[in-house]
Amino acid sequence: MPSEKTLTEEARAKQILHNSFSLLQKGELEKADELLNEAFRLDPSNVDVLNLLGIRHYQNQSFEKALDFLNKANLRVPHFAPTLGNIGLVQNALGRYSEALHFFDLSISADSRIAETHNNRGNALKGLTRKSEALEAYAKAISLRPNYAEALNNQGVIFLEDEKFGKAIEFLEQAVHANPQFSIGFNNLGNALTQIENYDVAFQCFERAIQLNPNYLEAYLNFGNCLKKCKQFSGAIECYQRAEQLDPNNPVTCNLLGETYYEMGESNSAKKNYSKSLALDPENLEVRVALTIAQIPKVYSSQDEIKESRNAFAQHLDFFPLGDDSLKPFKADEKILYRHPFYLAYQDLNNKPLLSQFGAFGIRHAQAIQHQVDSIQNCLISSEKIRIGIVSNYFCNHPVWHAITKGLVSHLNPGQFEVFLFNTNGAEDEETSIAKLKGRYLNCGQSTIDAARLIKSHELDVLLYPEIGMDTATRALACLRLAPTQMVAWGHPETTGLSTIDYYLSAELFEGETSKLFYSEGLIKLPSLGTYIESQSTKTADINLDQLGIDANLPILICAGSPSKYNPKNDHVFTQIAKRLGRCQFIFFDFSETLTSTLKERLHTAFIKESLHAESFIHFIPFLQKEEFHSLMQQSHLYLDTIGFSGFNTAIQALSCNLPIVTIEGDFMRGRLASAILRRMALLDLICHSDEEYIDRAVELIQNPEIQKIYKKRIKENLHRVFNNLEPIRSLEAFLIGQMRKQQ
Repeated sequence: MPSEKTLTEEARAKQILHNSFSLLQKGELEKADELLNEAFRLDPSNVDVLNLLGIRHYQNQSFEKALDFLNKANLRVPHFAPTLGNIGLVQNALGRYSEALHFFDLSISADSRIAETHNNRGNALKGLTRKSEALEAYAKAISLRPNYAEALNNQGVIFLEDEKFGKAIEFLEQAVHANPQFSIGFNNLGNALTQIENYDVAFQCFERAIQLNPNYLEAYLNFGNCLKKCKQFSGAIECYQRAEQLDPNNPVTCNLLGETYYEMGESNSAKKNYSKSLALDPENLEVRVALTIAQIPKVYSSQDEIKESRNAFAQHLDFFPLGDDSLKPFKADEKILYRHPFYLAYQDLNNKPLLSQFGAFGIRHAQAIQHQVDSIQNCLISSEKIRIGIVSNYFCNHPVWHAITKGLVSHLNPGQFEVFLFNTNGAEDEETSIAKLKGRYLNCGQSTIDAARLIKSHELDVLLYPEIGMDTATRALACLRLAPTQMVAWGHPETTGLSTIDYYLSAELFEGETSKLFYSEGLIKLPSLGTYIESQSTKTADINLDQLGIDANLPILICAGSPSKYNPKNDHVFTQIAKRLGRCQFIFFDFSETLTSTLKERLHTAFIKESLHAESFIHFIPFLQKEEFHSLMQQSHLYLDTIGFSGFNTAIQALSCNLPIVTIEGDFMRGRLASAILRRMALLDLICHSDEEYIDRAVELIQNPEIQKIYKKRIKENLHRVFNNLEPIRSLEAFLIGQMRKQQ
């Protein structure tokens, strides 16, 4: 028989356990733990004490200690459902999902009425990527407890991860309705609403999550991500900084700050935060790539900064692992493949060596995905037609669609070509409806592996990217070999540096004699402008020049390029034109705050050096609707094309508004877009070859209205030459047919 002392200690242990549990409910954790340890000292075989000690160690993330106590409880009283469920809970936390599932199944065999066990079993199944079974487990938990907020939330998260946003929102709304104090549910609901761009309600969800839990780091990060997605950068920065206060050494927070600052155009702050993130997590290759790209500012404050940034970019590239077969294959991290040094193109230099080095890294990193795609066993498709796929984010009202893709989709010979259109989850509008009529249209989404499998399954002969670099998903896919012949067009007018891209579709009028030296791809110069551009009427809408701060009685010179397109070495062009004309107005447009302010400051400095008041000449106005922009150009005197990175669609708009253009024919294709149009129209006198000639021609056109009238007449007479030219399409068809014959 047990002694009286033992009975007394057991009774005292039970009372202490009861008191400890009461303190835990009140949130007095330290006192509760002291009592719990005292109860264990008095009665080390008490199963309830052992279970609660296991749970407390689990809550404090001391998982091995938790298992030690729970295993002792299980030995003391086998087949006790709560103990078995608690062991499964700890195994889940350790990522041992198979072991966790085993214990959850044992617990349910002992007692199938515990809702928490079914919910936690769902988490184990989710960890094993058995999502449909996980959903069944959550549903069982909800059947046992209809207002089980955690299980409702877990169901919603699975639908959110599977991009079934409507279903996700349905369950997450039920979760927060069941428990209005459920901060995790509000955070996840905010994430789901962000995906469908219901930003205002998403903001409210994140605010509620933070109100319920002021130290909820993940909610601050997600709130920041939501704000960043809708371009509210200052708010995003504030959220990330609050997260940084909660955890100063969180590399994820630093990375998000770096991303936001770079998107804003603040490259120095971006580099600082990326560097901190990399110091905290040195093995994070994604951050290393982002830091490398951040060496290239979006807008330069000086000419020296171009050289410095280029050297820094090259030095960072040297840290990339390349070409060493002894290296283990990279994991399939799509985010790294998304990255592209887009703004390197705005340096008026030969970027082929740098982009080829960067591209080689991307292709090596894509090998893990390439192996998965190559393992797909497809049925051989027999077709007499050439199967051509076009991958783009812009099957919609977008410059890439109008300048390149629409002509191809509309005019490739359907008797010879079968066209497949793969939209990487881009916007859809009335132009998309046209695309759907012209080819087999599929939304392949933005998941690289899923999109790659879909594209590869169609066994294409040719895969064409109208642009590479403007869309992250397209850039990632371009690192893969998905068709025997892969091509890129000039939507982003720069070589890709990717050995997976065989040919670059350009135009005779875009290229010079040595142009092939600037491409990693084989250069194809299609006739004329290399593309079919559909003629369209120029619609206008009334605008009030006074309200825009524009004086209708002074010369109006349109400068419509983004701030990135204005190279510091050309700033003197504006000051010299201003000095010679005396009074004129350069009309720029407001882009993002940081980018615009950098350009403004630089131009103001240039004008001060010439003893001129920049405010008298430089005017930044808000973006206009297309019809309003046309109206402004019709009332303007001259369009000044950006030097080094020319405009194409904007140049066509200007000429369609009968507005003369002055341009410089650059060394690279990206600096020859407007000059190509003018050559096509036989307006060679408007094409310059130096800054001095550019200044002279601009001044001449403004000071001599009669000469301007002559050019307007010639523009009107020759504009038709730009449009509806099928010659480039027929030439491309001939090339593709020749390629197929070579492969047979």
